[in-house]
Amino acid sequence: MGPQSALSFPGQYLVKPEAPKAERAKQEIDYGRRDSGYVFGAFQPASGAALTHPYDRRTATNWVDFLGEVEAWIDPTVERIYAVVNNLSTHSAPDVLLFSLLHPRWEFVFQPKYAAYLNLIEPW
Repeated sequence: MGPQSALSFPGQYLVKPEAPKAERAKQEIDYGRRDSGYVFGAFQPASGAALTHPYDRRTATNWVDFLGEVEAWIDPTVERIYAVVNNLSTHSAPDVLLFSLLHPRWEFVFQPKYAAYLNLIEPW
């Protein structure tokens, strides 16, 4: 017996293997700062001005302190302040409710879950 060789025969149709179906990439939203601290921020879309302040923890006391800083930062002639916040429990704590009673020009707007893109401070 002599050497063997592969034989090829011309076919009528080109056969291409099907590519595997691609699945949508999934990534959970990560709000954590890995225990290194938290940054609270306020943004004025009309002027582009922003105010940020770092805190060690995300507590209602720190949040109310930051709201007080924002209150002093925003021009007193502004009649309405809309605060877009997520559904974190510190954003609706009793201290925050008392703050909103003492400052009637503030209105808190709670964004839907997994809709961080609605809060303009996120991309800033």
